[in-house]
Amino acid sequence: MNRIHMRKEKIAQYKAVIFDLDGTLYYQNPFRLRMACWLLGYLVRHPSSLKDMLIIKKYRKVRENWEKYDTAPETGNMQELDGRQYAYVAEKMKVTSERVRKTVTFFMLEAPLKLLPGYRDNVLADMIKELRNHKITVIIYSDYPVQDKLKALRIKADICYTSSDRQIGCMKPDPKGIGVILRERNLSNTEALMIGDRYEKDGLAAQGNDMDYIIVSKKKKERELLRDLLA
Repeated sequence: MNRIHMRKEKIAQYKAVIFDLDGTLYYQNPFRLRMACWLLGYLVRHPSSLKDMLIIKKYRKVRENWEKYDTAPETGNMQELDGRQYAYVAEKMKVTSERVRKTVTFFMLEAPLKLLPGYRDNVLADMIKELRNHKITVIIYSDYPVQDKLKALRIKADICYTSSDRQIGCMKPDPKGIGVILRERNLSNTEALMIGDRYEKDGLAAQGNDMDYIIVSKKKKERELLRDLLA
C-alpha cells in the first residue's frame, strides 16, 4: 500500500516534487529478477566473471549499509567516500580498487540500461510530465548516478542530484541531501514533496527535514491510485 504523509490535498499544490529513482521510477523487483537472469547468462558465457559477481554482491551490501562500515563519516566528500567504498570492498575481496570501480561501472551502471525501459513506472512517468507542464519543479535525488537511467527510461526532470554531488556528500537517510536541495532551490520544507519507494531511506530523509513524503507501493494497481492525488 502507498504510504502517504501530505499536509496538502493534492501533489500539484507543491512548488516542487523530489523523486527517488531506483525502485521508484521503475518496478525494481521484476527488474532485479530479469537482471539476475542476465547475470546468470553472462556468467555461463564468461565463467571467469564469477569473481566480478562476488564483488558486486559485496559492494551492494557495503553501499547500502555504509554507516556500518564507515570509519570516517566526517569526510563529507562523496568522491572520497566512493573511493573508500571501493577500497573497502577491494581489501575484503583481495582485488584492486580499480577492478572494483570497473566492475561496478559495467554491471551496475552500464549493463542494466538496455533492460530498464521495460520496467518503467508509467504512472509516475506521466505524473512527472504533467507536473512539469504545470510549471512545478521536478527534481531527481538518488544515491546512484541518474542521467543515463533517466535517458533509458525516457523521463525528463528539471534538475538532478545524487549523493555523489560535492555539496551533498552523504547517502540517504541522512537528511543533509534534501536540506541542500531545499536551500539551493530556495524552497521551504512545506513547499516540496518527496516521492520514493523506501521509508527507511526516502521517508526518513524527508522526515528529517519535516517535509511531506509519499512512499510508493511495489504493486502497480496501488500506484495507479496516485493519479487521483495529482490535481
